[in-house]
Amino acid sequence: MPNYPKITVITPSFNQGEFLEHTITSILSQNYPNLEYMIIDGGSTDNSVEIINKYAAQLTYFVSEKDNGQSDAINKGLQRATGEYITWINSDDQLLPNALQTVAQCFKENPAAWVVHGRTILFGEEMEEQEKGCPSGDLASHYLASLPFPQPSSFFSKAALDEVGLLNADYHYGMDYDFFVKIALNHDFLVTEHLLSKYLMHTNSKSVSQTYRFADDYGRVFSRVLRSFNFSQPLIEKLIDFGLYDKGKDTYTVTKTFDYQTLQQATLLNLRYRLAFYYEDMLLDRVKTILECMKAIDATFVANDAELSQIDLKTKFVPKLILQQLRKFKRSL
Repeated sequence: MPNYPKITVITPSFNQGEFLEHTITSILSQNYPNLEYMIIDGGSTDNSVEIINKYAAQLTYFVSEKDNGQSDAINKGLQRATGEYITWINSDDQLLPNALQTVAQCFKENPAAWVVHGRTILFGEEMEEQEKGCPSGDLASHYLASLPFPQPSSFFSKAALDEVGLLNADYHYGMDYDFFVKIALNHDFLVTEHLLSKYLMHTNSKSVSQTYRFADDYGRVFSRVLRSFNFSQPLIEKLIDFGLYDKGKDTYTVTKTFDYQTLQQATLLNLRYRLAFYYEDMLLDRVKTILECMKAIDATFVANDAELSQIDLKTKFVPKLILQQLRKFKRSL
């Protein structure tokens, strides 16, 4: 089907029967004529396999067997992927109508792009739906600092997969950041304002229930980013001073050109992401350390950020117990 490049979608799943059928139907109802759809189930004990079997005839491949977690499950799919463009959609997320057609058109019009990413709708019980995309403006520092776009709304080329390889299963929370930063250091990304997915927020999801672990992985990945440049030592030393640097030896391949200013901005942005994760879990000692490190790198970054300035004041003058109660109250509204 020359007018429709093959797109591979992989759904890793484990005991997500409550949400899985919505995910499956959101993908199959795309009616995309050249879809390769795989479900990799980790040996679920709920009704997941029953749901998968219901749609088995429409799947390219599925398996239900014990695995070593989400990264391992996705990698099983990536090893089988033959699509020109690829993504994974977790078993509690969904694609929006015409997402695959939109992505195929974006790649067609922008052949130099190795990644296309768009917007998502955050939704869940007792919360208003809200759109989320990525920051505006120059994204070079954001791509180095984190995963600044919603993963369910991102697609990458088979060429990217062939170059950077499978997900690093050592990262259970930052594997997507690690995967995409490898591409960003060497190739172009394309931003589209199209809504492509829905991202479910619920208490059992990793992004809600184990927030601080994302911060730990983000620190490990970014330390490796810094080691990949021969002019990053001043930034590395600042992070070492505050115990925020992971002293590994591995580096990434870099072929694109980045300057010191971009790398410094990326350092501050990475610290900001890590701070947000730790603050969500009320790990205030780590929050305070990160704030002091950010000030040591560029005091104006904190001063000019209203949210950071507010957190700085709260952690200095409001007891932790009161902050915890205020956050519980805010969540209940």
